Amino acid sequence: MDKVWWTKVTNASHFLDKIVDTVQNGQSIILQLPDTIPWYETMKEIVETRIEGQNPTRSYRYIEDMVEDPGEYLFFEFCKKEKRVHYRPGIGYAEFLAKNEDIVLTDSILWIAKTSEESLIKWAKLIEDYNKALGKHKRGCIFIVEARTPAGAGIKEKKGLRNISYTREIGHYDNYLFNVLATSSSSEKEIFKQYLAEVVSIMLPDDIELSALCIERGKAFLEDPLSVIREIANTEARSDGRDFGTDIREEDLQERLWEAQIKVIFPLVERQRNVLVQKYQKEIEGLLPIVVDYRERVFEASEVELGILSYLAGSGQIQMQYEDVEKLNRLKNARNVLAHIRTLPQEEVDGIFAL
Repeated sequence: MDKVWWTKVTNASHFLDKIVDTVQNGQSIILQLPDTIPWYETMKEIVETRIEGQNPTRSYRYIEDMVEDPGEYLFFEFCKKEKRVHYRPGIGYAEFLAKNEDIVLTDSILWIAKTSEESLIKWAKLIEDYNKALGKHKRGCIFIVEARTPAGAGIKEKKGLRNISYTREIGHYDNYLFNVLATSSSSEKEIFKQYLAEVVSIMLPDDIELSALCIERGKAFLEDPLSVIREIANTEARSDGRDFGTDIREEDLQERLWEAQIKVIFPLVERQRNVLVQKYQKEIEGLLPIVVDYRERVFEASEVELGILSYLAGSGQIQMQYEDVEKLNRLKNARNVLAHIRTLPQEEVDGIFAL
């Protein structure tokens, strides 16, 4: 599923394109990532492979940030002893590194990962000062600095420094598209797969890895979403080894399930109502106009709702076949449940799908 997300979902793939293209343009990046970014290692490997393939004359290095002073770190990491003796505190690390073009740093691409809020600000300041000292059209180090905190959004873009945000590039539709692709291998009917993708997308709008595992559970998830989510949280781990911590309340899940049922089930109910109306259209037209609640009159057969249809069949004014009466009762019950902001059990949903 990791490759499906990062290579088949359009905006997720374009997000990686933007990172690679920005590096190709010689610009550094503040890379804003959510804490639950899906399949981080896969994303990193794809980007690294493409960057290294397109930059054979540059060295690439991935660094997990654990440094107090970024300038000092780069100074000792990339300057040999005989170079360091020429450093004077008054010049500052950024300018010293930029002016010494013969050091390895000049031809490097550095991915600085897992920065804290404090460290992120320091790296952004170093890059700004480094680029200023570097001057126009001069080759220098390209930085990709990961931001897992809201502070990343507050760092303004400057010449040579772009701000690329996962949440700005990737939205709910991308999550839904992934869920549709994830259900495609199922042997269930198309309407079931559409419903499963819709339910997972609405219930778990921002957690792709959890969505993928819920889709794997299929009908078991639809029958009891909260239990399945808890089971996953107790037995599975994210691709980065962290727990699937979730604080979703049962009330919230029920509300989201209802929203999904309104989007998928309600149109099916209406479609089947129309099928019944067309089947018994002549009998209905013979009874028009039909008085509704002693106030409103229905003049067109197409306007006959399930409640009226049920009344006409129950009072014997329409002779409806037994299987159609069963269908009508199922549709009416589903409509009433959804209209009162309650959810249908999966058994009833399956019944609607079978009509």
